[in-house]
Amino acid sequence: MRGRIAGLAACVGVLVSMAAGEARAVPPPLGDVAAVRAALQSAAMPISTRTAQSITTTIERIAAGTPRYNYFPRSVHLVEGTAQPFLYDTTAADCLPAGFGEQNDSVGIARAIAGPAVDENLPVPVIPPGKVNVFFSGMNTAMSSPLQGDLVEVAWLNLTTMQSGRAPLYQERPADYIVTLSNTLETGRGTIVFVVFGSILDNTSRALPPCDYAPVVGVVQA
Repeated sequence: MRGRIAGLAACVGVLVSMAAGEARAVPPPLGDVAAVRAALQSAAMPISTRTAQSITTTIERIAAGTPRYNYFPRSVHLVEGTAQPFLYDTTAADCLPAGFGEQNDSVGIARAIAGPAVDENLPVPVIPPGKVNVFFSGMNTAMSSPLQGDLVEVAWLNLTTMQSGRAPLYQERPADYIVTLSNTLETGRGTIVFVVFGSILDNTSRALPPCDYAPVVGVVQA
């Protein structure tokens, strides 16, 4: 397991380096890829053949300069605070029904809302200081459901306090057309590294496999 995590950490390190290279005029938000590796170590995430394919596809999209998706879920109603984007869009390779592009890939978009903030669509709308709501949307995946059983998780490391944790993402906001999963985490204040990973079940896919996303990394000021 440790060897597989180390291998995935190296892949994510490449993703972070390439994403940071898109805007060299601004210093990379995370100067030490070892911090990302540390967050991944606490994740102990499963790695499948399809996940490896998704990592390759994500790297190819970044290397080709593919524009990021301009998408914000309707199920997020932010009336105070801002949503901080993760470093890149991720991909789940070849998991959608025919008609969603040449490879039928799903693009995954992750963001984080650091308190103080208010999202009126959360069960507890107020996000206080020291807490962060992380949310993840799988493009072209069908409507989310509390009974769907998506296996998406987030691992985090606070670089200021060195506290860390891991938690599932689930459908806590009203159902939207595109699956959007989230969770509000007590991370404390500081610079937080997040890693979102896992699978979404497209409930219109029937016999198609789950969408296994390449891990996506975010660096958030909380």
